Amino acid sequence: MALSEVQPSSTRSLFPRIQQWLQHPENRLLLLLLLLVFPLYYELGRTPVQLYDESRVAVNTTEMLRNGHWLVPHYDGAPDHWNTKPPLLIWLQVLSLKLFGISAWALRLPTLLASLGTVLLLFRFATRVLRRPWAGVLAGVILVTTTGFVRLHVARTADYDALLIFWQVLLWVHFFQYLETGARRHLLWVALSVLLATLTKGPAALLGLPGLAVYALGRGKLLWLLRQPGVYLAAVVWLAVMATYFLVREPLDPGYWEAVQNNDLGGRFLTTLDNHVHPWDFYLENFRQRFFAPWLWALLPALVVAGILQPAGLVKRAAWMLVLFCLSWLGVISSAQSKLEWYDAPIYPALALLLGLGLSIAYQDLRELYRPRVGRVAGVLAQVLLIGCVVLLPYYAITTQLIAERHSDFGLGPDGHLGRYITRLAREQPQVNNVTVLTHGMANSMLLYYKAEFEQHAGNRLTILNEPGTRTPPLGSVVVTCDPAFKAPLDSAFRMIEVHQNGSCQTLLLLSRLPSPGVPVP
Repeated sequence: MALSEVQPSSTRSLFPRIQQWLQHPENRLLLLLLLLVFPLYYELGRTPVQLYDESRVAVNTTEMLRNGHWLVPHYDGAPDHWNTKPPLLIWLQVLSLKLFGISAWALRLPTLLASLGTVLLLFRFATRVLRRPWAGVLAGVILVTTTGFVRLHVARTADYDALLIFWQVLLWVHFFQYLETGARRHLLWVALSVLLATLTKGPAALLGLPGLAVYALGRGKLLWLLRQPGVYLAAVVWLAVMATYFLVREPLDPGYWEAVQNNDLGGRFLTTLDNHVHPWDFYLENFRQRFFAPWLWALLPALVVAGILQPAGLVKRAAWMLVLFCLSWLGVISSAQSKLEWYDAPIYPALALLLGLGLSIAYQDLRELYRPRVGRVAGVLAQVLLIGCVVLLPYYAITTQLIAERHSDFGLGPDGHLGRYITRLAREQPQVNNVTVLTHGMANSMLLYYKAEFEQHAGNRLTILNEPGTRTPPLGSVVVTCDPAFKAPLDSAFRMIEVHQNGSCQTLLLLSRLPSPGVPVP
């Protein structure tokens, strides 16, 4: 009997559909792009939840999952007035944890989806609107090999920035199309992206708007834009939604509005918060030396090719919109008093697309120039070699960075290994369900998240013992430590056995006290 005769009809019909889908060049390029986004998801759940911002959000998420207070994020049992941003990201993370359980991977799933969505938006915009599919592929590859994007606090952690970036790209993609076509559906997407960006990271959602307004002015469309009733309707809806959120939350969480004013509404811009003071060129230096260094060589040529040498048309107009968006964003954050190195993250998709346009146009021109002089096989080999030379080094650099993070303590010393080890202990020794973690006290917010992760299993309990010299773990305790400084005094004071070990981290069962305690437990 032929194999086709025993295959289900649904399977037999699937392969022709796939073949038909792959016949379209755009779909083949999309498949290629999806194969190249490896840096976005490589061991996304293995990197420990990071101290400060990510761990704070993670605790907000796990406590909302537990207490059901959807409008008031909590931290360590109390309303959180240190993190005052609206809770859209936290809602998405709670949904992910409900579906998949508490884990670093599930916590970061909304970040991963937002980052993938950003890559796909760039590809779709370049392919469908600008008619430059290769620019979309190159833009995606450039973005996922840009350290300013694929890094902790942006595309690699459960912070606000990856989701904010997605909304910003959605904003300028549809703003461009609205000015080109006047179609109301694009204005609807513009309004929705601004609203959702504000519900993600507050006033940061508005930082690119001055550049887009200047672009509209340069196009001679600003007055036309200001005459559109839909623009004012969108502004009224945005104001109504945000005002409703604050008016509803304040009675439930007294003092929240004051905290927002001190933190987000002028606090970060007009004053230096948490000692984050840097010179005016802080972002430019980071951009030049670290976050965009592998692609810096192509920036000026891409601008010349796409923004100057191109004839008037969609590509040239898009290039200048991208430039003005980046300049607007950098101008605002550089003039603020508080400067943090990830505040420039939303400019990198725009820069990636600008480079994608410039490089793809230059490549196409070179190909058309030299194709008649070489054979087809030699031409294909030359294309592969050219693309490989351009992409290989940045791709290698970002992959090396991600591999190195597997072994990093992220500047915390021994405490930096605790979170990853607690997850491993729960997986490899599920019978160990009551542990005491010895810590120096630096990583409390991180350990509060891992406490919630460990205790999601019925009967599990995790106790955090800061500076254990002030208290002695009781006999029978199962103690977790990654610091040899804690291990030596325990050896002097207790008979114990090692239950589990990985790297510098150990799980120890305290059996009994030694007859002569000797040196007290530190």
